[in-house]
Amino acid sequence: MPFFSACWRLLSSHVNCRRLTFPRGLLAFALVVCSLAGQPAVAQFMAAPDTGWLGRQEGARVVVDTSGEQTLEQVLQRFARGEAVPASAGRIMPTGGKTALWYQLSLPAVSVPTPLVLAVPHPGMNRVDLYRPGADGNWLAERSGDSLAVSRWPLRYLHPAFELVQLPGETRASYLRIQHSHPISVRWILWNARDFQESSKRWHFLLGAYAGLVALVVLICTVNAYSWRDSIHFYYAAYVLVIAFGQLSLTGLAGEYFWPDNPWWNDTASNVLPVTGAVLGHLFMRQLVVGRGARWATRLMLLMAMAGAVLALCFLLVGRDPFFAISGPYYLLSFVIYLGVALWYAWRIPRVGLWVLAGILAVLAGSVFPILRNMQLVPISFMTQYGAQLGVALEIPLLLVALYLRSRERRDNQARVGAMARVDPLTGAANHRIVVERLQHLLAHQLRDPSAGVVLRVRLGNIQQIRDEYGLQVAQMALVHAGACITQVAREGDTVGRHRDGDFILILESRVTREQISEMGQRLIARGLAPSELLPPGAVLQLKVAIAAPPFRTAGVAALLQALDTVVTELAARSGKALRFLA
Repeated sequence: MPFFSACWRLLSSHVNCRRLTFPRGLLAFALVVCSLAGQPAVAQFMAAPDTGWLGRQEGARVVVDTSGEQTLEQVLQRFARGEAVPASAGRIMPTGGKTALWYQLSLPAVSVPTPLVLAVPHPGMNRVDLYRPGADGNWLAERSGDSLAVSRWPLRYLHPAFELVQLPGETRASYLRIQHSHPISVRWILWNARDFQESSKRWHFLLGAYAGLVALVVLICTVNAYSWRDSIHFYYAAYVLVIAFGQLSLTGLAGEYFWPDNPWWNDTASNVLPVTGAVLGHLFMRQLVVGRGARWATRLMLLMAMAGAVLALCFLLVGRDPFFAISGPYYLLSFVIYLGVALWYAWRIPRVGLWVLAGILAVLAGSVFPILRNMQLVPISFMTQYGAQLGVALEIPLLLVALYLRSRERRDNQARVGAMARVDPLTGAANHRIVVERLQHLLAHQLRDPSAGVVLRVRLGNIQQIRDEYGLQVAQMALVHAGACITQVAREGDTVGRHRDGDFILILESRVTREQISEMGQRLIARGLAPSELLPPGAVLQLKVAIAAPPFRTAGVAALLQALDTVVTELAARSGKALRFLA
C-alpha cells in the first residue's frame, strides 16, 4: 500500500502535536484496515465457519438458459444430454436480461428425516426458484427474490432461503433456477435448521445494533444542530440516515422489516439509496470545507452531488439496467474526491481533519470491495458482501467526533467574538459600555438603599515613565498586571472594568464601611508596589485610587466618573498621597 504509506508520511511530517496522538492512532488503524482488508486470509477468516453441510457445493452442475423460457422438463433433458458444466462459486455467470441459470443440486444422504435450509446469500437477487422432488413423483416449486414481495417468500429472511426436509433414501437431485439483472457469481449455503437459526440470530442482532447506532447518531446530530446553531449536523444526520437505509437495503434487513410488501422499491432501493447517500456525502463534505478558501473543492463537490442526483433519478424513473454500469465509476470517483478533500482538510485543520480522514479511509476500505465486485473485478467474498457495512459502522463515530470538535471550536470562536463586545481585549476587564451599565444599576439601587455601593477609580500613575524606560510591550504588561491586582482585591459579585480613557473602575454593590474601603485601597496600592515576574527588575506600579463612598453627591454616571477623574488626576500629579475619598 505505497499510496497510504505516502499519505501517512505526509501527515506525520507536518503535524506535531501531542493532543493529536489519539486521532492519529485511529488514522493509522484505518490505514491498517485498508491494507489488510484486501488480503484473502482476512476474507477467509471473516467467512462463515465450516460446520455441518455449510457451504458444500461439490458435485453441482449448471446449464444456462439464454431465453429464460425453458421449462424444468426441457432443462432435465439438457442435463441428461450432458450439456451441464461443473458449477463454481467463484465464476461470474452470464446473468442479465432474460438469462436463467439452472443448477443441479445433489443433497447429502441422511439416515433420518433432517430439516435443512438452502440459502442463496445474495440480497437483491431478482428471482430464485427451487424445485424439489415430491413424494408422488411430481415436483414441488418455491419462489423467492426481489421480483416477489418479501412477505410472500417461503422463508422471510435477509436473502432468498428455502426450508426443506431431506428424507432417507432420497437420491433424486433438486434444481435451483436463478435470474438476475447483471452478471454475478452464484453460491449457496446448505444449513441444518438449528445452525441456520443461530446464524440468523447473530446477523439480526448485529444489524439491529447498527440500526440502533444510526438512530442514536441521528438524534445526537439533531440536538447538536439545534443547540449549537450549526446546520452541518443536519447534513450529517441526513447522510447517516440515508446511508444506513442503503446498507440495510443491501443486506436485506430493510426489505424484511421496512418494506416487505413493496417488491419494486425493495429492488430499486439498493441502487437509489447508496447513490443518494453519496450525494449527501458530497454536500456534507462541501459544508465542512466551505469558507476555508477552497472554492475548487466546494464547486467540485457540488458538481458531483448534482451528477449523483441525476443518476438517482435515472434509477427511479428509467430503471437499473441502463445505468448500473455507471454507478461503479461514480462511486470510485466520489471516493477519490472524498479522500483528496479530506487530505487537504487534515492539512489545513489537523485537529478536526485527521478524524475526518480516518472516517473516510474506514469507509473507503470497506466500500471499495463491493464496488469492484459490481464491476466484476474481484470474486464474491465476505468483504464484497459486508465490507461497506463495516466501513460505515467505523466511519459514523469518527465523523461524529470530528463534528463535535469542529462545533466546539466554532462555538469558542463565537464566544471570543462575543466577549470582545463586553471585555477589554488587553486586560480582560469589563469594557466601558459594561462599566456604564453597572454604574447605572448601582445608582438606581442607591435610590432604594443609600448606604450601598462604592466606586473606585484606579490609575497607573507611572505608566508613561514605564513606557519611556522599558518600551510599549512592558507598558502593556504593566496594565495587565494592574488589572490583575485589582481583580485580586475584588470580591465575588464586584465589577472590575476599564474606562475608555484607560483608568480602571472597581464597583462594589454591597455595603462596605469606610475603614474596609480604605483597607482595600491600601492593599491594592501595596500589591502594585510589590515586585512582579511580569515586569523587569525594579519596575513597580504606582497606583492612584479615588474612592466614591455612599451617599454619592453627584447626579448621573457621567458626573460621578468626572468627579473621580478630577480626584485621581490630582493624586497622579503628586508623588506622595495615593488614595483619597471623593468629598
